[in-house]
Amino acid sequence: MLESFLPNSAKRVVLHLEPIDVRWGPNKLATFCREALRIEPDPSTCFLFVNRRRDTLLMYFLGNDGGETLMKRLDKGSFLLPAPNADGAPYVVLRPSMLPRLFRT
Repeated sequence: MLESFLPNSAKRVVLHLEPIDVRWGPNKLATFCREALRIEPDPSTCFLFVNRRRDTLLMYFLGNDGGETLMKRLDKGSFLLPAPNADGAPYVVLRPSMLPRLFRT
């Protein structure tokens, strides 16, 4: 479902595991990716963020016209986030085909 909204150029998905303010715009998200995650946004990378209740998912990616965002809010329940890596990074890297695992079944 969600993977159908990824740009064709997206080869990896970076899922930030800690909540953020999902009202942030593309400029603030790009700065956050560079400074907090230490990952330079590029067309092959899509970033996902959740809110505190984990019922809203914010997607950020570089499109043809610069940074773009897409938001998905669940009517009930919450997104199922994977466990953090052993290295302590605040994010995990997923393949686009792994996105359906974020939805509880």
